[in-house]
Amino acid sequence: METGIVMDIDHFAVHDGPGIRTCLFLKGCPLTCLWCHSPESQLREPQILFAQNRCVKCGLCAAACENYGQILDEEGNREYRRENCRECRRCVESCPTGALFVSGTQMSVTEAAAELIQDKLFYKNSGGGVTISGGECLLQPVFTKQLLMRMKAEGIHTIVETSGCGKKEDLLALADYTDTFYYDFKLADPAMFEKYTGGNLNTVRENLEALREKTDRIVLRIPLIPYITDTMENVKEAYKTAQRLEIRQIHLLPYNQSAGAKYEWCGRNYELGDKGRNTAWAEELCKAAPREIEATIMK
Repeated sequence: METGIVMDIDHFAVHDGPGIRTCLFLKGCPLTCLWCHSPESQLREPQILFAQNRCVKCGLCAAACENYGQILDEEGNREYRRENCRECRRCVESCPTGALFVSGTQMSVTEAAAELIQDKLFYKNSGGGVTISGGECLLQPVFTKQLLMRMKAEGIHTIVETSGCGKKEDLLALADYTDTFYYDFKLADPAMFEKYTGGNLNTVRENLEALREKTDRIVLRIPLIPYITDTMENVKEAYKTAQRLEIRQIHLLPYNQSAGAKYEWCGRNYELGDKGRNTAWAEELCKAAPREIEATIMK
């Protein structure tokens, strides 16, 4: 039985496709986007996170682990020292407030499918379904495909969110079981794409071309990162790509400024911070769309 590393399952989601949906987030991503809203999704392996604002300084974590993954600093605050940690998880098990917790759970296809299918009535009544996101599902292609097959056998609408960074054959293998692909269009310039995401734009382009040959059920999604991806030049390049490939829908995704806390959980600095533009700029980008393309600003 195939297993996968699942980061989270979000029930009653309303921002990941039409209707009421359940969104399954897989762990692991080949990209390291500067603006990543879920930095805990980047590592494939389960990892211990530390939400310091939940810590009550009880000391049970340090007492539970001889490796002292948790120590007390000079101001009385707990600090998770990842360099000392051996992932024994004793500190997590001893934490009474959930300040220490694990991101990533190994699940079988059967286990994951059972949790998704339990919301089937809500999908039927709302026109919703299941969305598989990440991380990047192409890092766990067999698990993703088998899960999609289970959903289609149940008559459940499916969406796959992907960066397109993965093997072409793995992406195309999902098409027979996916009603709609939400495909990222981050940057049109290869050098900027590598600089800000760490990925190869050629792979993304080639995979999009191949996917479009197999299906027309594709929505391009542009994250509007201030002064990086949300320039008129970059967005117009996305419109040109959509025109050329006869993709009729584009989603504009306003910059989400709430990721800072997640970076703290991972022991990382969030470089972008509060740099959002006002909604009027997103509306200008939306108005620039060609007549045959439906551009929508997503909430």
